[in-house]
Amino acid sequence: MYQAELQKLEGVWSGTERIEDEARYEATGRLEFHTVFDGRFLLCDYIQTAPDRPVAVAHGVFCKDDKSGALTVSWFRSPSGTTNQQAVGIAEGDKLIFVETVGDVSTRTSYSVALNRLTVITERASGGGEWKNVFEGSYRRPRG
Repeated sequence: MYQAELQKLEGVWSGTERIEDEARYEATGRLEFHTVFDGRFLLCDYIQTAPDRPVAVAHGVFCKDDKSGALTVSWFRSPSGTTNQQAVGIAEGDKLIFVETVGDVSTRTSYSVALNRLTVITERASGGGEWKNVFEGSYRRPRG
């Protein structure tokens, strides 16, 4: 379960990102996904560069939780306000959607692959309010 959806992400993706959180800016992002341990885990190494900002890096581990059977992702980021993030996901159509709730703030990140394009959208909602876009990335696999 979820193995086929995770394998769609496999490979190297590069593209542009628009961040609309506390600060608004554009960046360049690179994600490299690869499966390990017979497809039981999908690892992601991420790097973001933007003018006049520190380089941001992250390492993500996607897997099916052995106890619940749920798809999960854990992110380890630098720089970050928190040392890691954990979210539970579902496959919905051609998307993988992960939701994390800390206090009264929920964050929803969706990954969608269509042909040679990966779209990542992160939205945030506070206190059960409306979802607001805080991040949108559009990536392509290098040709060759």
